Amino acid sequence: MKKYMATFLCCALNLTAECSFPSNTLIATTDEVRDIKTGLIWRRCALGQTWQNNRGCVGEVELMRRAEVEEKARLLGEKWRLPTLDELLTLVDDRCQPPVINTKIFGKVRDTTGEGANYLTASIYLEGDAAIPTLFYTIDLLNGSVDAHTKGFAGAVRMVR
Repeated sequence: MKKYMATFLCCALNLTAECSFPSNTLIATTDEVRDIKTGLIWRRCALGQTWQNNRGCVGEVELMRRAEVEEKARLLGEKWRLPTLDELLTLVDDRCQPPVINTKIFGKVRDTTGEGANYLTASIYLEGDAAIPTLFYTIDLLNGSVDAHTKGFAGAVRMVR
């Protein structure tokens, strides 16, 4: 009976739903996703992966430190960069878990660090009104949680321009 009650509650509360943003706000091409609402253009897959039709993002997510991301952005050209906290949060739909990103457009998200799917941002951590320049924000795209890590932390990267 308890098993059936748990299944009912999950379905009733829509806890097993897949995140899906309105299809008219995110327009995907092979390698990029344009967000009509924000004007941002995202790389469709995390660094280290490539998009393949009918398979999604393939390859291993490359975990990188901040300095490595800046070098990779220069190599990619076309003004690719690490997103700010606010920019990466535009891809998060915390009504659906897990993951909290549209997997039909951005591919599957999985635990990359043993501590979740932590994606780096360019935003410096704030403690009240004071910035702490040795820490920066990350977002776990499995559950939507925001955390702070040092510049030496290696996380997943989704580039934006």
